[in-house]
Amino acid sequence: MAEKIVGIFDTEQEATRAIEGLQRQGFTNDEISVISRDRDDLKSISDDTGTMAPEGVATGAATGGVIGGVAGLLAGIGALAIPGIGPILAAGPIVATITGAAVGAGAGGLVGGLIGLGIPEDEAKDYENYVDQGKILVLVDENGRGRDIHRVFRDNRSLNASRYDSLYPDDPAAVRTTDYADRYPADDPRKPL
Repeated sequence: MAEKIVGIFDTEQEATRAIEGLQRQGFTNDEISVISRDRDDLKSISDDTGTMAPEGVATGAATGGVIGGVAGLLAGIGALAIPGIGPILAAGPIVATITGAAVGAGAGGLVGGLIGLGIPEDEAKDYENYVDQGKILVLVDENGRGRDIHRVFRDNRSLNASRYDSLYPDDPAAVRTTDYADRYPADDPRKPL
């Protein structure tokens, strides 16, 4: 299983620019996954980048982790109810993994799905917290192209870009900016965990 590189974005505009940057680097929509709490954010990202559009995503809660069952999984979009977070949306190859992990998984739905993708548990919990805060996650398989992904994420204000600096030390982008999580004062509620 390929290592995932995860970008965390404050706004749908930043996430959209990152996805467009990945597409310019030759990544296809089948290689890019997005997780968001906000249906409008995900729809806007999908519309702007040509990734799978969430038309007709079902609403309402369903026991066992999935909103609307199979009928809610249109055009590659998974609508999930994650205990403690509420409804989230996912697009791209991650949908099947998270949906499978979320069905009947209880509180570990999103974390379990991320762990199933090879993301360490502590990081998966952090990513769940980011989604809970309304951030947008963009996930891409590294597949030997981590430096390209890192550069695109950093250039588009990924809040966790510095997490990958040590993995890609020759990346000139790693030297020119700081982690965008530092742009908020410590007491600002928008500051990531």
